[in-house]
Amino acid sequence: MVGDCRVGEKKSPCPSAVILDTQSVKNTPTSTQAVGFDAGKGIKGRKRLVVVDTLGNLLVAQVVSADPHDGAIGVAFWDRYGPAHPLLHAVQVAYVDGTFLGRFRDHLALAYQIRVEKPAQIVKQLTNFCLHQKRWIVERTIAWLNVNRRLSKDYERCTARASAWLYLANIRRILKFC
Repeated sequence: MVGDCRVGEKKSPCPSAVILDTQSVKNTPTSTQAVGFDAGKGIKGRKRLVVVDTLGNLLVAQVVSADPHDGAIGVAFWDRYGPAHPLLHAVQVAYVDGTFLGRFRDHLALAYQIRVEKPAQIVKQLTNFCLHQKRWIVERTIAWLNVNRRLSKDYERCTARASAWLYLANIRRILKFC
């Protein structure tokens, strides 16, 4: 489905550039599996790791405990999904924010020959917030996903179901706009 959307935009079915980001989400009392505390944001709940292409289409998503650092989550994620995933095998560059630099960048460069970049060009400067080139795409996708009431908080007991809701929200968006 994502490949069809990309072909409609005159792009290759498999993206060569992806954008990664995490989102910390509060949980509800029904969430029992893999709940942690994100000390950076002060949120008890889970983290959603999303990988999108340059059009904003969700390629892969994973829901984990909020405890680990973004770089550690990214390394474990890429080792698990990267080589075998049909949409990620042609990736040459990954755009990330500052939390993925360091261990994640070194690991992807050595193990997979993928260049990890933090975009520096500012598209728009607001009072205490800047939109960076390429990075705003993943933020927009997260905002699109959060329009779904079921994703405003993490209601699911297990992380596999929480990930499934991300995919369902993306399918709904693609069917509506592509």
